[in-house]
Amino acid sequence: MSRLDDRDDGSILVIGAGVVGASIAYHLARAGLRVTVLERHCAAGGVTGNSLAWVGLAKSSAEAYSDPFRRGAAEEFGRLQRDLAMPFGMRRGGAITWEKTDAATREFYNAHRLLGHPLELLSAEEVLAREPRLRKIPTIAAYASDDAGVDPAAFVMALLRRAQEHGAVVHSGHSVLSLLTEGTRVSGVATPYGPVYGSTTVLAAGAAIPELAASAGLVAEIESSPCCLIRCSTPHPLVNGILSTPDLELRQLDDTTLIAAEDVPLGFGGDARELAEPTLNAIRQQLSGGERVELISAVVAGRPVPRGGRPLLGKPEGVSGLYLAAAHPAIILAGAVGARVARDLA
Repeated sequence: MSRLDDRDDGSILVIGAGVVGASIAYHLARAGLRVTVLERHCAAGGVTGNSLAWVGLAKSSAEAYSDPFRRGAAEEFGRLQRDLAMPFGMRRGGAITWEKTDAATREFYNAHRLLGHPLELLSAEEVLAREPRLRKIPTIAAYASDDAGVDPAAFVMALLRRAQEHGAVVHSGHSVLSLLTEGTRVSGVATPYGPVYGSTTVLAAGAAIPELAASAGLVAEIESSPCCLIRCSTPHPLVNGILSTPDLELRQLDDTTLIAAEDVPLGFGGDARELAEPTLNAIRQQLSGGERVELISAVVAGRPVPRGGRPLLGKPEGVSGLYLAAAHPAIILAGAVGARVARDLA
C-alpha cells in the first residue's frame, strides 16, 4: 500500500476497521470531519467478520438493557440502516430461544416482558410452524419477531463506502505498533511505515486496545472473550430465523451458508475444528436435512468486552488527543456508538 503522509493535517485517526471503527468513521465523516482509518488486516477481518451478527434482543439477559445506551440501540440501528440505503445481507426471520427447562424459558421471557420487550411465548406447534425442519421441538420457546441477522463483512463495507463518499480515507494492511505521545498528548501512531499524526486518535481496535493504550501508560479495562464462529455449507436454507437452544446458536448467513457460535473452553489452544464437531453433530441431529451440512471453517476470535459489560466510550483522564471505543455486542450497538463518538468529537 502507499505510504501515508506523516503530517498532522487535522485528520481524526480511527484505528481499526471492524464494525465499531467503520461506524465511527462514517459518522465522523458525515459530520464533516477529516477521517483516516488504519486497519492492520482487511476491513471486518477480525472478530467482526467472525461474529454471528445477531441484531436484536439476542441471548442477553434483561438486566443488560438497564443501560439507556443499550435500550436505544435498536432505534439507532434502524436509523443507520436507513442512512446507508444499501444492502448488507439483512435476513429477517425473528429469533427463537429456549432454555434447558420450561421454567428457565419462562423466566427469560418474563424478565424481558417486564421491560416491555416485544417477546412472544410460542407453543411447540407454533415453533414448528416457524421452523418446520426442527426435529427436537421444545414445549415452549421465547420468540423475538424483530430480531434479524446481517452479513457483518457486507455491513462494514457499506459503512466504509459511505464514509469514503464523505471524504474518509481508508488504509488496510497498515498495522499500528504504538501510540505516539508528546507530554500528556497523544499526537498519532507509530506504524511500520513511519509515524502518522492526527488531531485525535480513536482506538477502535477491539481486543488490541489495551496493548495500544498501554504504550501511552494507560489502562483500558477490556477483556478478550473468545468465541468460535463455525461456517457450514447447506444445500438450501435449513432455518428461517435465528435459533438459540441449549445446544446451538445458529442462523443462515445466506441461502447456502449456515453459521453457528460456540463458546471456547477456558485455556483452549487446540484446533478450532475440534470445537466445531459437537455443533456440527447437533445440527445434523436436530435439523431435517442437517445430514447434508458440511463444515467450511471454524475460527476462534476474541470478542472485546469492556469490564462491567457497558460500552467503553470516551477520552481517558489525564491524556488529550485520545478516544477509546469498545462495545459488545458491537453489531446492534454500531449506530449508537458511531452517533455518540461523533457527538463527542464534533
